[in-house]
Amino acid sequence: MKKIFTYFFLIFSFALPAQTKVKVHVTYTGNYCGGARPTPEMEEIAKTPKNFHDVHIILNGKIHCKAKTDSLGYFTLPLKPGKYKIYLTKFKNEAHYTDYDPSCPQMLKASYGDLIIEKGNTEYEINLHFGCNPCGPPKP
Repeated sequence: MKKIFTYFFLIFSFALPAQTKVKVHVTYTGNYCGGARPTPEMEEIAKTPKNFHDVHIILNGKIHCKAKTDSLGYFTLPLKPGKYKIYLTKFKNEAHYTDYDPSCPQMLKASYGDLIIEKGNTEYEINLHFGCNPCGPPKP
């Protein structure tokens, strides 16, 4: 019986894709969601990627897991190769100038980016883009 268990364990361990520890740098950009027409400088600031630091995110793909970015916007997790959708949680870091509202159901359900883990790669850069809050008041 022990030999049979060992045999099946070896077969399945080779059939399953291995997890690799990956380091991911997360940045964010957004739309200008103010009322008045933005200046070119304001539009450029909104388009410039900034570190998405001290934020809880959810990855949903081959596995479902949570991660928290550090003070520079990085997180490290063991992940299997594949495509992961990135969602945010009900925790918002007020230091980030985004129109993200965790009380808005549409924003909690929205995916803000795709992280594609490839075999052999261990470092990734991803930018999350935030649109305007669909639950907020209409802009003039």
